[in-house]
Amino acid sequence: MNSHLSKIALALVLVAGPYSGVQAQEQREIVIANEGGFPPFNMTAADGTLQGFDIDLGNAMCEIMKAKCRFVTNEWSGIIPALLANKFDVVIGGMGITEERKKRVIFSEPYARTYSYFGVIEGKEFEISPETMKDKTIGVQQGTTNAAYVEKTYPGVAVRRYPSMDALVSDLKTGRVDIVLGDIEPFVGKDGDTPKMVNIGDPVQVSEGIGMAFRPADTALRDEFNAALKTTRDNGLWDKLAKKWGPPIR
Repeated sequence: MNSHLSKIALALVLVAGPYSGVQAQEQREIVIANEGGFPPFNMTAADGTLQGFDIDLGNAMCEIMKAKCRFVTNEWSGIIPALLANKFDVVIGGMGITEERKKRVIFSEPYARTYSYFGVIEGKEFEISPETMKDKTIGVQQGTTNAAYVEKTYPGVAVRRYPSMDALVSDLKTGRVDIVLGDIEPFVGKDGDTPKMVNIGDPVQVSEGIGMAFRPADTALRDEFNAALKTTRDNGLWDKLAKKWGPPIR
């Protein structure tokens, strides 16, 4: 009798063991951060949920990795310090890969490329050059590659830094800044918006591409995301999401 019960118990352990391992793997949680205000990469909907290219791509990669992923938002200029302080595991938030940032974090392969644009109020267009920019006040979002580009390309020009693109665009419309550099989405606006914003000059590539940022020690996690990213490109999902959300390009 005891021998029979022992065999049953052993059988249950053998069945439950592999199942428990799979279940534990599926329950691994990865916390992903972004600003929640950088469309079309990430934005906050009226109901408070996050949406955008970063969100859809992040969820797709997590599914491939069989991980449970949770998204959180963080103020942009402090997002790298928060990552290094273990507040979350990875930044997937339209972050440009630069040499300066690579001194603090490690990046995935670029998961998108995009361009920045100069914007002004319609009727106030001008030819962009170091000379014409001298008497202008330029608005940029603080802590971004756009800010670094302006400071390097137009030294000595008056620069205003803003915590968000919404605040930046608002001050352009009220005349506190003459020109802004940022992503294309805020310049599109809605039909009937006044005053209307328009792009001037050529698009600017301000980084090596858009990457996912990790703590320097998390090379294994970085490699997992790289592999999952490759899968989304191989199976056509990346292209589908890029078409859905707009500007991101390979």
